Amino acid sequence: MKKIFKSILWLRKENGHIKLNILGIKFSFRNFIVNQLEDCCCIDNLDYFKSKGTIFKHPIGIVIHPNVEIGNNCTIYQNVTIGYGKKNEETNRNVPIIGNNVKIYSNAVIIGGITIGDNVKIGAGSVVINNVPENTTVVGNPARVV
Repeated sequence: MKKIFKSILWLRKENGHIKLNILGIKFSFRNFIVNQLEDCCCIDNLDYFKSKGTIFKHPIGIVIHPNVEIGNNCTIYQNVTIGYGKKNEETNRNVPIIGNNVKIYSNAVIIGGITIGDNVKIGAGSVVINNVPENTTVVGNPARVV
Protein backbone atom coordinates (compact mmCIF):
# COMPACT_ATOMS: atom_id res chain seq x y z
CA MET A 1 0.00 0.00 0.00
CA LYS A 2 2.85 2.37 0.88
CA LYS A 3 4.53 1.81 -2.52
CA ILE A 4 1.28 2.50 -4.36
CA PHE A 5 0.73 5.69 -2.37
CA LYS A 6 4.32 6.83 -3.05
CA SER A 7 3.89 6.27 -6.78
CA ILE A 8 0.65 8.31 -6.83
CA LEU A 9 1.69 11.20 -4.57
CA TRP A 10 5.15 12.36 -3.50
CA LEU A 11 6.94 15.55 -2.63
CA ARG A 12 10.73 16.04 -2.54
CA LYS A 13 13.51 18.55 -3.05
CA GLU A 14 15.89 18.15 -6.04
CA ASN A 15 18.50 20.60 -7.34
CA GLY A 16 16.96 23.61 -5.65
CA HIS A 17 13.47 22.79 -6.90
CA ILE A 18 10.47 21.31 -5.14
CA LYS A 19 9.16 18.33 -7.10
CA LEU A 20 5.55 17.24 -6.67
CA ASN A 21 3.89 14.21 -8.26
CA ILE A 22 0.11 13.93 -8.15
CA LEU A 23 -1.43 10.97 -9.99
CA GLY A 24 1.52 10.80 -12.39
CA ILE A 25 1.51 14.53 -13.17
CA LYS A 26 4.86 16.03 -12.19
CA PHE A 27 5.16 19.62 -11.03
CA SER A 28 8.39 21.51 -10.39
CA PHE A 29 8.62 24.69 -8.33
CA ARG A 30 11.66 26.82 -7.71
CA ASN A 31 12.57 26.68 -4.03
CA PHE A 32 13.58 30.26 -3.23
CA ILE A 33 14.72 29.28 0.24
CA VAL A 34 17.54 27.14 -1.15
CA ASN A 35 20.40 29.13 -2.68
CA GLN A 36 21.91 27.26 -5.59
CA LEU A 37 25.63 27.70 -5.93
CA GLU A 38 25.29 28.06 -9.69
CA ASP A 39 22.79 30.90 -9.33
CA CYS A 40 24.64 33.07 -6.82
CA CYS A 41 28.33 32.42 -7.56
CA CYS A 42 30.66 32.60 -10.56
CA ILE A 43 32.42 29.23 -10.59
CA ASP A 44 32.80 27.74 -14.07
CA ASN A 45 34.34 24.42 -13.01
CA LEU A 46 32.08 23.62 -10.07
CA ASP A 47 32.34 19.86 -10.62
CA TYR A 48 36.13 20.08 -10.17
CA PHE A 49 35.71 21.78 -6.79
CA LYS A 50 33.06 19.29 -5.68
CA SER A 51 35.36 16.39 -6.65
CA LYS A 52 38.05 17.87 -4.39
CA GLY A 53 35.66 17.98 -1.43
CA THR A 54 35.50 21.77 -1.36
CA ILE A 55 32.90 23.11 1.07
CA PHE A 56 31.17 26.38 0.22
CA LYS A 57 29.87 27.83 3.49
CA HIS A 58 27.25 30.54 2.96
CA PRO A 59 27.67 30.31 -0.84
CA ILE A 60 26.95 33.73 -2.22
CA GLY A 61 29.15 36.10 -4.21
CA ILE A 62 32.03 33.64 -4.66
CA VAL A 63 34.10 34.21 -7.82
CA ILE A 64 36.77 31.71 -8.85
CA HIS A 65 38.84 31.82 -12.05
CA PRO A 66 38.39 28.64 -14.13
CA ASN A 67 42.14 27.81 -14.08
CA VAL A 68 42.55 27.88 -10.29
CA GLU A 69 43.95 24.65 -8.83
CA ILE A 70 42.75 23.65 -5.38
CA GLY A 71 43.68 20.88 -2.98
CA ASN A 72 41.39 18.55 -1.08
CA ASN A 73 38.96 19.47 1.70
CA CYS A 74 39.10 23.26 1.44
CA THR A 75 36.43 25.58 2.86
CA ILE A 76 35.42 28.81 1.14
CA TYR A 77 33.08 31.36 2.75
CA GLN A 78 30.93 34.06 1.14
CA ASN A 79 32.14 36.85 -1.16
CA VAL A 80 35.58 35.32 -1.80
CA THR A 81 37.43 36.12 -5.02
CA ILE A 82 40.19 33.84 -6.31
CA GLY A 83 41.49 35.03 -9.62
CA TYR A 84 43.78 36.37 -12.26
CA GLY A 85 46.62 38.70 -11.35
CA LYS A 86 50.36 39.28 -11.61
CA LYS A 87 52.19 36.48 -13.42
CA ASN A 88 54.62 34.33 -11.43
CA GLU A 89 57.73 33.85 -13.58
CA GLU A 90 58.70 30.61 -11.76
CA THR A 91 55.40 28.82 -12.31
CA ASN A 92 54.37 30.76 -15.42
CA ARG A 93 50.86 31.14 -13.92
CA ASN A 94 48.54 34.08 -13.41
CA VAL A 95 46.13 32.31 -11.04
CA PRO A 96 46.65 30.80 -7.58
CA ILE A 97 47.39 27.22 -6.60
CA ILE A 98 45.72 26.41 -3.29
CA GLY A 99 46.84 23.52 -1.06
CA ASN A 100 44.89 20.98 0.99
CA ASN A 101 42.70 21.82 4.00
CA VAL A 102 42.77 25.59 3.38
CA LYS A 103 40.08 27.78 4.98
CA ILE A 104 39.30 31.03 3.16
CA TYR A 105 37.06 33.31 5.20
CA SER A 106 34.57 35.98 4.06
CA ASN A 107 35.55 38.72 1.62
CA ALA A 108 39.09 37.44 1.08
CA VAL A 109 40.78 38.14 -2.25
CA ILE A 110 43.50 35.82 -3.57
CA ILE A 111 45.00 36.90 -6.88
CA GLY A 112 48.01 36.24 -9.06
CA GLY A 113 50.25 33.27 -9.72
CA ILE A 114 50.82 32.55 -6.05
CA THR A 115 50.88 29.34 -4.04
CA ILE A 116 48.90 28.84 -0.83
CA GLY A 117 50.35 26.00 1.29
CA ASP A 118 48.48 23.21 3.06
CA ASN A 119 46.49 23.89 6.26
CA VAL A 120 46.45 27.67 5.76
CA LYS A 121 43.77 29.96 7.19
CA ILE A 122 43.09 33.18 5.30
CA GLY A 123 41.35 35.75 7.47
CA ALA A 124 38.22 37.66 6.54
CA GLY A 125 38.86 40.63 4.27
CA SER A 126 42.46 39.65 3.55
CA VAL A 127 44.07 40.46 0.22
CA VAL A 128 46.61 37.75 -0.62
CA ILE A 129 49.10 38.65 -3.35
CA ASN A 130 52.17 36.70 -2.16
CA ASN A 131 52.94 33.03 -1.52
CA VAL A 132 51.75 31.69 1.84
CA PRO A 133 53.73 28.95 3.62
CA GLU A 134 51.88 25.90 4.93
CA ASN A 135 50.40 25.72 8.45
CA THR A 136 50.05 29.49 8.83
CA THR A 137 47.32 32.08 9.24
CA VAL A 138 47.35 35.27 7.17
CA VAL A 139 45.34 38.45 7.68
CA GLY A 140 45.25 42.00 6.41
CA ASN A 141 45.72 44.02 3.25
CA PRO A 142 48.19 43.02 2.00
CA ALA A 143 47.99 39.72 3.89
CA ARG A 144 50.78 38.93 6.38
CA VAL A 145 51.47 35.90 8.53
CA VAL A 146 50.32 36.16 12.16
